[in-house]
Amino acid sequence: MEWHAEKERVILRNVAQFDLQQTFECGQCFRWRRLENGNWLGIVRGRVVEAEQAGRDIIFHSTERSDFVRMWHEYFDLGRDYGAVQRELSRNDPVMKEAIAFAPGLRLLKQEFFETLISFIISQNNNIPRIKRIVECLAQNYGRPVVYREHVLYAFPEADVLAALSEESLRCIRAGYRARYIIRASRQVHALDVDALGKMDSGSVRQALLALHGVGEKVADCVGLYSGLMPDAFPVDRWVRRVMETLYPESGTTNEAIVAFARRKFGPLAGIAQQYLFYFARENRIGMDNPGSEAASSTD
Repeated sequence: MEWHAEKERVILRNVAQFDLQQTFECGQCFRWRRLENGNWLGIVRGRVVEAEQAGRDIIFHSTERSDFVRMWHEYFDLGRDYGAVQRELSRNDPVMKEAIAFAPGLRLLKQEFFETLISFIISQNNNIPRIKRIVECLAQNYGRPVVYREHVLYAFPEADVLAALSEESLRCIRAGYRARYIIRASRQVHALDVDALGKMDSGSVRQALLALHGVGEKVADCVGLYSGLMPDAFPVDRWVRRVMETLYPESGTTNEAIVAFARRKFGPLAGIAQQYLFYFARENRIGMDNPGSEAASSTD
């Protein structure tokens, strides 16, 4: 992948397998928004970037070489050969071949651990528009403001800030019962060594995450996958279960059977395989009981 830095921007030239809309709208992240000019604006680890898709080029505005190398290169998983990934997943699998052809530019982001944890605690029994509102409200109330041109964005709150709150003080974000999960998980997370988790196998990471308040199996798998700690995780909710029952009827009908099938079939690429399948099925209403229902965008 060729790229070069100019003043306050970095340009990726002739990029294959990278589409901003597919990447930001596949349900893995909640804080990127589309601007009137068609670009995408996001804030990650307190850093703001405006991303532009110009044909096969990707332009990152308001960033410099050092930030790109230190943060954005890893965040957008630019070190992975997605062409090779797609060829491997498509081999002798017409279902996956069709899913990849539908969204060949989808990339698996490597997101900041704590923000991912709290975001997916909030995602429980929730739909994507409401998750976005709650996460953004949490940042606006307790995060650091960052000005970018005419926009004011807010960094995601630090763990110690949320840990010091009461459930009463979180009523403003209207997270319901999830407020106590947010606070208790924020208090527990100080005992986690995220760097150490990165050196563990997925099973060990999963067990560590399940020890956190408000984290069940599906949330643990989402946090592990989208933070880059468990690249072979295959999160299963009711929508993924319907997708698998429709496209891979041999996978079984329980979450446990589906996960076991996915790991056998996709191996270490199970995480990105899940993203291709989920996005393909959601956008085409595959396996959905009610095609017009907003619940098709639910994460549970």
